[in-house]
Amino acid sequence: MRKKFAGNLLLLIFVNVLVKPFWIFGIDRVVQNRAAPGEYGTYLALMNFSFLFGILLDFGLNNFNNRAIARHPSRLATYFPNLMVVKVSLSLIYFAVAFVGAILTGYSDLQIKMLMALALNQVLLSYILYLRSNLTALHLFRIDSFISILDRLLAIIFCASLLYLPVFEAAHFDIHYFIFSQTAALSITAIVAFIFLRGRQQFHYELWRWRYIRSILMKSAPFAMLGLLMTIYYRIDAIMLERMYSAIETDVYAKPYRLLDAVNQFGYLFGVPLLPLFANMIRKREDIQELLRFSAILMFVFSTTVAILCGFYADEIMHLLYTGSDAYVAAIFRLLMISFIPISSVYIFGTLLTAQGSMSILNMIAVGGIIVNVALNIALIPRYGALGTTVATLSTQVAVAGLHVWVVTSLFKVRWQWSLLIRLAAFVSLGILISWACLYIPAGWMAKLIVNGALLVALVLGLQLVPFRLVSLLRGGISE
Repeated sequence: MRKKFAGNLLLLIFVNVLVKPFWIFGIDRVVQNRAAPGEYGTYLALMNFSFLFGILLDFGLNNFNNRAIARHPSRLATYFPNLMVVKVSLSLIYFAVAFVGAILTGYSDLQIKMLMALALNQVLLSYILYLRSNLTALHLFRIDSFISILDRLLAIIFCASLLYLPVFEAAHFDIHYFIFSQTAALSITAIVAFIFLRGRQQFHYELWRWRYIRSILMKSAPFAMLGLLMTIYYRIDAIMLERMYSAIETDVYAKPYRLLDAVNQFGYLFGVPLLPLFANMIRKREDIQELLRFSAILMFVFSTTVAILCGFYADEIMHLLYTGSDAYVAAIFRLLMISFIPISSVYIFGTLLTAQGSMSILNMIAVGGIIVNVALNIALIPRYGALGTTVATLSTQVAVAGLHVWVVTSLFKVRWQWSLLIRLAAFVSLGILISWACLYIPAGWMAKLIVNGALLVALVLGLQLVPFRLVSLLRGGISE
């Protein structure tokens, strides 16, 4: 299982590294730099607002479906057509709730129109994620890897034409072009994903009775509640910042947040192959501790390395990416990248609890996260603006991640060897010292960053946190 996880993880990361960084830095960043002041901040707030009600599109069906199909693949034939009918109904409810919510929040007519376009993108994305949940449940990881980048690849082509072709040059880039380019890309991707799945399975178009649909919705309700609660404490920060402070300050927050969102994509990729693997192992009553430790260590090493490098070179990275960047933006960036460490751990430990079906525990943790996040944002935003939001985010993620680790350790009686914990602590301490020493290398900051990264990788191998045989392990996993 460890070999299979490692190989599929490497494949997912490889294909996403090829595409998503260019989207983030070559398209999304350029759009913000060329948009009118405050326009991208409004876009970010409205996008996060559309995420708040996104659970109505899914209602926990993706996680429920992934877990169910991974355990019993033959159910896909009847589950798929019926769940698609349910998802269409949920989409209509989602549009209605988002529209009413926007009116009650006090958004203008222009903002509501932008929100409805973003809502349409959320609907298309939810269909893609549902289709992908079937592909991963069937262990079709290579096809899933292709689908995972297709929407971004198409959006890059569409947006690049609008951004870089002389015929579309203007004083400020219209953010609506950015939104509609994504709409087209998501539509095509959803069609392609369906074609792939349709070629693997003959569906039985026998509609379930309402009693059976209601039963499935009741089973998926805990997943839906978890999705809603997690979305609130992940996404409400930009919404509160825009409403309580200003769109301009949200613009400032969006700059470093973009990089957190970028690396967070790779954290998410860890959880994609883990859920069906954990679910299958639990069903067979196999020991999950080796896979858990392996994935947790891999995630911790990756996230800590990213946080250390971004922390030491925050000023230079922000100046490289954005015009007019200053020490304030760099400080926000440092704190956000530190929060990536606890955020990434949830993709491991939360995935295991989801596979186990411990939804009540996960929901209680998420409620605690919301309380901490909202309270801190209310207290800090009026005085500190984006920096206050950043502190609230970091504090919330540390608390939530700590609870996840504690619950998993207790529930599964995980044995964390002291030698391993000491080596992890040594990695953090020595990694910071090495990075501080690299600042004195007589070279440009990019050269220092590369040397620093290489030394951190060498430190990981020297402390035997990730064994040298990982390369052969990954290669063997891909070939399966």
